[in-house]
Amino acid sequence: MIVEKYLIRLVPFFLGLFFITCTSQYYLTLISPGITSDVRLKKQTDLRMEEASFYGPWFYSHTTFYIEKSQLPKVLEDPNNTVFQPKEKFMLRKGDDSQLHLLFEFCYDKSKQIDIEKDMENYRFQLNGVDPSEKLVYLYPYSYFKKGKTFRRRFPFYERLAYPREHILITTGYDQLYCVRTLLRFDPFVEKRGHNHFEVTTPRNQYLYYEYEKDKEFVRFKEEEIN
Repeated sequence: MIVEKYLIRLVPFFLGLFFITCTSQYYLTLISPGITSDVRLKKQTDLRMEEASFYGPWFYSHTTFYIEKSQLPKVLEDPNNTVFQPKEKFMLRKGDDSQLHLLFEFCYDKSKQIDIEKDMENYRFQLNGVDPSEKLVYLYPYSYFKKGKTFRRRFPFYERLAYPREHILITTGYDQLYCVRTLLRFDPFVEKRGHNHFEVTTPRNQYLYYEYEKDKEFVRFKEEEIN
């Protein structure tokens, strides 16, 4: 009887803890520096089985983000960019804030025998039927969590400490989930008011479709709260 009363008193505490955790703005929206989950494009295509089989069904996912002009420097200065690539590769892209940028990302099983560098260069992209004017392709590491057999992104693998120790990097996990990012630049005239359509063609000629809405500015992803 005493134990039951004690447990009943603890119920509000655990419910409150659950509510705080699940409604935390950091937990819900953080993807990486300069990118939050509410700037995702809406998927019109879910997983393609051929793609999932090629990249590893428990690891594979694909997402596209709208990079707002004010956030582009954060995306380019992300410390995780230079884990596999030289810093100079990203410095050349600074100053592009007058252009429109989208970032396409997919994750894969790093234990599979995939020539990932050749594969990631053979993707094709179009926004409203127009090719990008430039693309920057690079490997990107995340820490991850497992849900059943499925591996999912958790946080960017490296994170800077707060000022004045921002030169110090810490890790957010013990192992890395490998993803491929493609930062795409489009001329602003390609974008139109209303619905915009983004198409990805994989090296296996599979099609992935996304859309987003523009009304003076990018309309943020409306279902962000429940994803």
